[in-house]
Amino acid sequence: MISLPRWPTIIAIVFFLYTSLFFIQRPHITTLDLGRHLINGRELAKHPELLSTNFFSYTNPDFPFVNHHWLFGWLAYQVFRLTSFPGLVLVNSTLIVSGVILVFLLARKMSSTTIALGASLVALPLITDRADIRPETISFFLLGLWLFLLSKLDRGSSWKTLLILAGTQMIWVNTHLFFVFGWLIAVAFLLRAVIVKSFRWQRTGLTIFMFCLPLVSLVNPSGLSGVLEPFAIFNEYNYPVAENQSLWFFLHYSPSNLQYWYASLLVLLGISTSVLLLYKKKFATLPLVLIAIVLGVLTSQINRVGSFFGLASIPVLAIVFNLFWQAQGKKICSLLNNTSWLMVISTLGFTTVILALATSLFTPSVRNIGLNPPASMLAPINFFHSIKTTGNIFNNYDIGSYLVYTLYPNKHVFIDNRPEAYPSDFIKNDYIAAQTSEEIWEQVVKKYKLGVIFFYHQDATDWAGPFIIQRVQDHTWVPIYADAAVVIFVKDIPEHQEVIEKYRVPQEVFGY
Repeated sequence: MISLPRWPTIIAIVFFLYTSLFFIQRPHITTLDLGRHLINGRELAKHPELLSTNFFSYTNPDFPFVNHHWLFGWLAYQVFRLTSFPGLVLVNSTLIVSGVILVFLLARKMSSTTIALGASLVALPLITDRADIRPETISFFLLGLWLFLLSKLDRGSSWKTLLILAGTQMIWVNTHLFFVFGWLIAVAFLLRAVIVKSFRWQRTGLTIFMFCLPLVSLVNPSGLSGVLEPFAIFNEYNYPVAENQSLWFFLHYSPSNLQYWYASLLVLLGISTSVLLLYKKKFATLPLVLIAIVLGVLTSQINRVGSFFGLASIPVLAIVFNLFWQAQGKKICSLLNNTSWLMVISTLGFTTVILALATSLFTPSVRNIGLNPPASMLAPINFFHSIKTTGNIFNNYDIGSYLVYTLYPNKHVFIDNRPEAYPSDFIKNDYIAAQTSEEIWEQVVKKYKLGVIFFYHQDATDWAGPFIIQRVQDHTWVPIYADAAVVIFVKDIPEHQEVIEKYRVPQEVFGY
């Protein structure tokens, strides 16, 4: 006789299907790094120099660069070659949801299906905050896999498990900088093996495993530089990338965005509950507690770590919720048997659900659900291909990878979404200064022989908006294309007169 799944299991399945909707979203290729990654994967065999140089720009083509995500580009291109964008979206969603399922199963083992679901729901807004197709998807999945497998180590298969994880480290180090999270996990589990008597049998294996990880990580095209890149990348990072800012930065500059308030509260909750477990001497949970604390602290300083903290917080929250239920469950059940209290609790619960739905933190963007980029995102480049221009392109940081994807090899970019691939002096004295000083802008135009400006005008930096206003008012540059995201100018020279006469955008279009 086939036994049917119980209601909590059915609800869990529905929850994971629902979670996948946050990631089955049309790729926003205009500002996403994905385009450059795809060209990386396509060109790798013909141009191995892209592993170690800037390569895609005409401004700094030979600048040394550790391509720490080359394998992601190659893998993404293989999927794209076979299935185009739909395959990428579905693979991305599958990997992320699989990571959540693995950690959910770990949390369920330490509590119950219902409590693990509750913990997963609490963490959902952080997990789904970064839904785009990125190399960190690999890191997210591997974080869940490592937590799951190391938590299930047993005497009979521990060496096999550790060997599998060492193999995934070779994939991890070549796809994303967060491969060092694997080192953190190994240290956390080894520390438990040293402290907790019942886990001391793991000491030898985990010690060997931990010391082997840096050696295994050397299996990358850049060798030692590739291993050290997570610790050195910010040395040449002279650009204020939003995802690398702290939560406090966002709370100050975007105080109305509930996402950052919720993330801050969950960081405080996750860290405090982790400390509580240590206070109660629940040392069997030591690895999960330490990982949650470290990732929580990192999230407060670097916003992009938030999804990883959300994932790691699920088992910790489940353990604490379970302890609370064990202590207070009978009292809560007795209150629910009282009609008055049942009405009060039901009202509070219903109000909480309504407020949660109103915040949009727990609901996917229905209008963006899909497998292909919106057609409007290809409109600017289709227009650009239909005209003839002369001179190099000046573009802003946000749209660089889009231009690599749509123009390479016919055109190279001024800059793209890799601050570490450009000299800090160039970013400061050429790229940013050109947008803040008219004198330097004229120098940059001559120095790089600029003939076109291809700009993502939703750029949130302080200098982008004023720069576009200056160009609209500058008679030497003429806007020939404008939509909700992109504006294109050409230099007013004889070679562009036909294009200007046909496509000049009236100044009234620009509401400044």
